[in-house]
Amino acid sequence: MTRIPSWPDGRVPVLLSAHAEDLIAADARAIGRYLGGGTEVGVAEVAAQLLRTRRIRRYRTVVRAAGLTELTAGLDAVARAEAHPLVATATEASAPRVAFVVPGQGGQHPGMGADAYRALPGYRDAVDTCCAAFAAADRATPLRYLTEVDDPESFAEIEIQGAQFTHAVGLAAVWRHHGIVADLTVGHSLGEIAAAYLAGVIDLPAAIGVVAARAGVVDKLTGDYAVAALGITPAAARELIAETPGWLELSVINASSAVAVSGEAEAVTAAVARVRERGQLGREITVNFPVHTSVLEPLRNWVQAQLPKPDEGGRFAESPVQFIGGTTGAVVEPSTGFADYWYDNLRNTVRFDHAVQAAIDCGATVFIELSGHPALLHAVAERAADSAVLVGTGHRDAPAAEQFSANLAAVAVADPTHRWRELGADAPPASPLPHFPNAPMRATPLWAHREPLEPIAALTVAGETWRPLTEAPVRPAAAPRPAVLPLGPESALAAALRTSLADAGVTETDPAEAEVLVLVAPDAHDTDPVAAATTLTELAEAGGLRLADRIGPACREVWLVTAGAEQVDATDPVPAPVPAALAAAVRSIGLEHPEQSFGHVDVLGAEPPAAAAAVLDTVLAGPGTFALRWSAGAPRRYRRDLDLFGGSTVHAPDLPLDTGLLDDVVITGAAGAIGTHYARHLAERGARRIVMVSRRGADPALITELGQRYGTEIVSAACDLTDAAQLAAVAAALSGDGASLIVHAAGAATFGPATQLDGAAFAHTLAAKVTGLARLIEHWPRRADCRMLLCSSMSAVWGGQGHAAYSAANRMLDVLAAQERAAGRRCTAVRWGLWQAGADGIVDTAEITQIERSGLRQMAPDLAIAASLRDYTLDPMVLAADPDRLRMFLAGVTGAAAETPTATADSADLDGADTAQVVRTHLAAVLSAGPDDLDLSASLFDLGVDSLLALDLRKRLKRSLGHTVGLARLLSGITGTELVSDLDAASSTTR
Repeated sequence: MTRIPSWPDGRVPVLLSAHAEDLIAADARAIGRYLGGGTEVGVAEVAAQLLRTRRIRRYRTVVRAAGLTELTAGLDAVARAEAHPLVATATEASAPRVAFVVPGQGGQHPGMGADAYRALPGYRDAVDTCCAAFAAADRATPLRYLTEVDDPESFAEIEIQGAQFTHAVGLAAVWRHHGIVADLTVGHSLGEIAAAYLAGVIDLPAAIGVVAARAGVVDKLTGDYAVAALGITPAAARELIAETPGWLELSVINASSAVAVSGEAEAVTAAVARVRERGQLGREITVNFPVHTSVLEPLRNWVQAQLPKPDEGGRFAESPVQFIGGTTGAVVEPSTGFADYWYDNLRNTVRFDHAVQAAIDCGATVFIELSGHPALLHAVAERAADSAVLVGTGHRDAPAAEQFSANLAAVAVADPTHRWRELGADAPPASPLPHFPNAPMRATPLWAHREPLEPIAALTVAGETWRPLTEAPVRPAAAPRPAVLPLGPESALAAALRTSLADAGVTETDPAEAEVLVLVAPDAHDTDPVAAATTLTELAEAGGLRLADRIGPACREVWLVTAGAEQVDATDPVPAPVPAALAAAVRSIGLEHPEQSFGHVDVLGAEPPAAAAAVLDTVLAGPGTFALRWSAGAPRRYRRDLDLFGGSTVHAPDLPLDTGLLDDVVITGAAGAIGTHYARHLAERGARRIVMVSRRGADPALITELGQRYGTEIVSAACDLTDAAQLAAVAAALSGDGASLIVHAAGAATFGPATQLDGAAFAHTLAAKVTGLARLIEHWPRRADCRMLLCSSMSAVWGGQGHAAYSAANRMLDVLAAQERAAGRRCTAVRWGLWQAGADGIVDTAEITQIERSGLRQMAPDLAIAASLRDYTLDPMVLAADPDRLRMFLAGVTGAAAETPTATADSADLDGADTAQVVRTHLAAVLSAGPDDLDLSASLFDLGVDSLLALDLRKRLKRSLGHTVGLARLLSGITGTELVSDLDAASSTTR
């Protein structure tokens, strides 16, 4: 479905954007190949795909196309670095300041707005509004002059000058309709009235009053007058005036060799002839009175009397848009006398050259002339920089829609902040284009690899381990300000911690002022999973997990203290569901607060007073994930070890299966992708019967396919696992002699910041995964040697940003597996890594991209399924990963030192270096790039700095400079140049 509307010329803008110019060409080639491969897709769908999936970066190219033929031709030109009329490019790194330039008389003609009135969005409404205002002021409206071709002599002067004013206003409305607004306006003679109105320094009735007063001057003048534009210098013009018979005056200076003279018609004609004889430009223009000359001086009082009075809007107002007039060649201030200014506008020599310089001095880099044909851009070009963008709105030799769209492309692409994505904001979402090429990236080892990444050829299978620590924790000499905060009702352990703080001489502070915040999980040792899910839901509903409300500005560490949340070894009892789930949830929430370190300490085997003292020692010694266990009255400390790469590696999907497992298989969540993968995998290996349980039942086509191809009996059961009565009825009808293998793949999830997660979100996420499993265990008969395989997630082990509820639900699944094993039954919770896009039915493509930044890679489904069916005694972690990147991520999660694979920069080598050099050196180190390859005008995100690399960058800057900036600032989209500025500012405040 089309999402991107066409521009006035009927073409759709297709935006390409990249870090480097050569990548634009590579992208154009890739998209061209995609379109040439027989794909049935429209231009609008291509444009929508690019806007939806690509960031707007420094190098930008827009191709306008009405169909695939034009798009392919434009892309080919981009790939070849050749000019093309439908292609515009830009490399500006910051938003430009836009100047609307409004010319005076000379280029007007009857019917000059007819094409725009028909074809340009916004023009008609603006013109109609102006015409209504002219009528309300009892003035002839300019509509006939704008839209009808008639004898010029048939129009009154108010119609002519009013049409020029209205035409400029209408063309400005067309630009605004397409998201281009002025930061300043520049007026030339009559054009100053529209420029002032468009800037907002005068209102519409006042503008019409000035137009009327100006037009009325013509009726007061008698004589045969003319005006001519000459391509000579002001000095040469003065010499020409002196040697030409008759009356002439220099009336306009546009540029160093562009002036106008006014005077008696015969003298003007003679001057034009003489200039042409010299081979220079000279032409009379359609102005029939000697504007900007001394002949107007006797009319001063009359003109000023006709102008609007202050109580009629006759004054200049404050406005954020600067108005620069050719009368003074400078910004017109609100204190400027209204009547004096507009008389001088008519009488004095126009200094458009000065006005252009004033606009440049005000920062203008984009100049848009509001006219049917450019008249002043040559004068602007003389002073503007080569990089400035100079465009008209229309052109006498091109349809209005065609020319405007070409000019719009040039202006829009020059602005890196242009609101391209608003083009299709009102349309329904479009479906992603299958196999659309990914954005080309630099061939350097940044995190921004091709998306999605290819599945790796092998999986790692590892277990969660705890390493005993022999060294005692060391408290700092000066204890940080702590606060103890229960997550729910006050517990005995929380009270004991407060007592231990007092005994140690450490003063507890208010949580809002604490440097170390100690969260204490409630006493909740109920082993029933349904009751535990209810407790966790109630805690979430009560706001117990809204940690953002509890972390103060001084906080640098947040600790969670639990009792019985972890199982360090076989001597430990099965973890308690509620504290285990809370630990997983808080780990996820910690990833939403990169400015604070999150730690966890779990205690077991000691009374609260003894436990509190040992917890306090651990908390004050620094962050990490620890377990405290007691033996002979003394605590033993363990640290969680998540180095996953000492485990086994799985390369082949064809692993031998116990054929007894394949007699009666039950798969929950069978309508989902993972459930379907299991059904197909088991049917291929000879499963006799598979019962596929899900809310909506299995896919009938899959049932037919597996039955016909493999002879497997596939039974579909539409059932809500959380409904005990419904499940019991289905089990009674379909369980037969009992299940030989149960695969629990059912689940749902609510992702989002912890501040947005309430009890309903937790209840939704826990329902099928935890409550449904409990009901299944209760009601579905199992054989004595039945194996149960539960689909858990790595987020249960280390969390995930926005995954608080999901992590908690999967950790409770792990606990249920441990409960089953403790009861003597075969049960394994497989903590999955990252499935391919859409394979788990929960994580979408955008979420996969974010997860891949941690180092996880997408698993090949057959390989993952085969690895899960091995017979494990403990819950395995099955994943594909980039080891170096995942170690960096896990170091941030666990607080352990990371073996960072990137290049290093010795701080000593940077002694005496300026801040920019320090930033460039350390950026190059964390990105494994060459310092000279980095563009500091690009955002850190575009350079490849994500949350993990930002942590490394902060440490490096702190080591070299003694100060740094906040992580949130590093990830806010700032450029390298802005980072340098921030660091310099921080340095000056710390001196």
